[in-house]
Amino acid sequence: MMNAIMGNALTRAIPALLLDLHGNLLYVNQGAAEWLRVPEGEFHPAENVSSLHFNDVIGKHTNVYWPMLCHLHAMGRNACVDMYCHTRQWVQWQLTAAGECLLLTGTDISSRRSLADSDALLRSLPCGLQQFTPEGIHHCANEVQQEIWNAIDPAMSRPGYNLFEEPLFQETGLCELFEDVLYTKSSARKEILLGYRERETNGVVRILPSYYDATVFAVTDEQGVVTSLQLVMKDITEKQLSFRRLEKSSRLLDLIIEHLPIGYIQFDHFGFIRRINHTQREFFQYEYEETEAPFNVMSDPFARLYGLDKLFKEVMVANKVIRVEKQLDFSKDSRWTTQSREVWLDLTLFPLKDPVDKQQIVAVLVNDITDRKMEQQMRNQLQRNTEQLHLFFDAVDMGYTTMEKDGTLSFANRKAEEMAGRRIFAGESIYEILPELGYATPFRARFSAALAGTSSASFSSYFPRRYKWYEFLITPMRDGTVSVFIRDITDSRNMQKDLFRANKQLNKLNKSLVNQNQQLEDFAHITSHNLRAPIANLKALMQMHNDSRLPQEREQYLSLLQEVIFKIDETLNDLVDVVQIRKNVDMDREELAFSQRLQYVKDVLFADIEKSGILLTTNFEHAPVLQFPRLYLDSILQNLITNAIRYRTQERRPSLHFMSWQENGYTILTAEDNGLGIDMERFGHKLFGFRKTFHKNKDAKGIGLFITKTQVEAMGGSIRAESTPGQGTKFIITFKTE
Repeated sequence: MMNAIMGNALTRAIPALLLDLHGNLLYVNQGAAEWLRVPEGEFHPAENVSSLHFNDVIGKHTNVYWPMLCHLHAMGRNACVDMYCHTRQWVQWQLTAAGECLLLTGTDISSRRSLADSDALLRSLPCGLQQFTPEGIHHCANEVQQEIWNAIDPAMSRPGYNLFEEPLFQETGLCELFEDVLYTKSSARKEILLGYRERETNGVVRILPSYYDATVFAVTDEQGVVTSLQLVMKDITEKQLSFRRLEKSSRLLDLIIEHLPIGYIQFDHFGFIRRINHTQREFFQYEYEETEAPFNVMSDPFARLYGLDKLFKEVMVANKVIRVEKQLDFSKDSRWTTQSREVWLDLTLFPLKDPVDKQQIVAVLVNDITDRKMEQQMRNQLQRNTEQLHLFFDAVDMGYTTMEKDGTLSFANRKAEEMAGRRIFAGESIYEILPELGYATPFRARFSAALAGTSSASFSSYFPRRYKWYEFLITPMRDGTVSVFIRDITDSRNMQKDLFRANKQLNKLNKSLVNQNQQLEDFAHITSHNLRAPIANLKALMQMHNDSRLPQEREQYLSLLQEVIFKIDETLNDLVDVVQIRKNVDMDREELAFSQRLQYVKDVLFADIEKSGILLTTNFEHAPVLQFPRLYLDSILQNLITNAIRYRTQERRPSLHFMSWQENGYTILTAEDNGLGIDMERFGHKLFGFRKTFHKNKDAKGIGLFITKTQVEAMGGSIRAESTPGQGTKFIITFKTE
């Protein structure tokens, strides 16, 4: 059977291999043996140890092994493998079933493979390739070239398109490139702008030019006749755009250098000036003439005088940047500049590489810093003056600071630091050093007003936290800052306070002496007025007692003498009480509530109040409390109530209304009753006299209102009365508040 199969294969003159199911060779005909370089004939794997396998003769050369090929066959797919033979032929081996065996038949595909490789090569080219006839008619193009034309004009890659008839290519020079190649039969190359295309970047569509590197060459036959023209195109848009951006940036750099606000000088590697910008020309105030010898930094006497040649040489040799400040006197050089003054220049020298001849050059930036140096000298002088001024203020025995309007300190002398109790640094805030400025105090208000003002202001203030008095003088300066002078006036204030206290005590003592003198006069008057009659009466009774001879009459005179002595004793006790009240002017005051003290007095006079039926009403809403001795206030309220009870009328129910309020820094208390009243025209001047009574009342002694007046006046107050007979009396007491 195998011979029949192989015979059939040989009949068709097809190179063939017969294999078992495991891939072992069973038979190889002549054609196959030549391609595979194996013996022709039949193989017996079971008996021949040198039998061959598919993997040995084909698999290892193609990387397609027997299991993979059998799998493709079993799946019903095209089971074939291409192999390059030693005969330099491409052979395709096709696997088919042959009964219980498998048959590999070979086919020469060299021609197809060569064409496929050429197509693959064209497809893999990174540039466009297009073939034209000598007449300029399009023949074929690879994919890259078709994409290029599609972006410009898809008609350029269509069959029958004639390049020479396109006006665009005549304008851009592409047609001229083809004509040169036809004439010279040599390749030609040119960079061409073929059109414009849209490009979207970050959502923005831009119209950009399309630049291409075009190369044209001719294909000739053996007789040298041009059979076709080949066009190779490569997109160089990014390169051209980069080059133009570079040109643009170069022009921009030239413009920037030309219009720099500082001078720019460029030297070649020999030291000759190559370029000088507008600012430097203006600075030199000089126009260079072509007939003059160029300036050379290495040989110019002025440059060598100031060491400019050494700077140039150091930059060239060390290849480093150097920056120096030079003081030049241009009055010593009239050749290159009309400047005739001494200037300060800030020079920055740095090496550069010439982009054309690749030689090293030196560029110099020249900045005129003469004004800055002058300002620096002035600042140095000002600083020296300021330091001397600070030394002066450090020697002054008062605090001194300078600050901005916002309170930022720039200087504080030693005395100010001593007052603050710590070092004070520039930049600190006065509000941090003086916490008293952080609160809504009168000092802060005065200090802020003085800072905001335009003229000097002075004031003094007490600092409880420091137990110090300070006097401030705040003066605005012309530069917008503020000078603050601070003087410790604590000792002076304490002396003033001691003096004020001494004067106050002296005045108090003087008033006490005057009061005591007045009391002595009053006491002498009262004594002479109130004791003269009782004593005269006593002398008369004694005389009558001594003259009487009757025992009964003498006993009667003795009883009368006892009554007179009792009244004299009572009068003396009252006078002693009054003197004691006037003497105790320094009784301790305490905060008393009118309502509480009135309730206390009502409890004491409960029986009299109930018996009389008097109606007591109050209104202490506007002044509920009073700083006053408790004993005196209780006595005053008691006397006012007993007076209203004692001098009530029988025609109506008695009443007494108390009312208090504040007026001009004083506390006013009124007590208004509806009693008998007093004729103020007749008795007003005697109303508060000692033992003065104005109604026939057996309980009246005429001492209550006198004591009340004495108590009120002893504490710096006053009392007066308003009254109408038959309607009642109103007492108005003015208390001095502490």
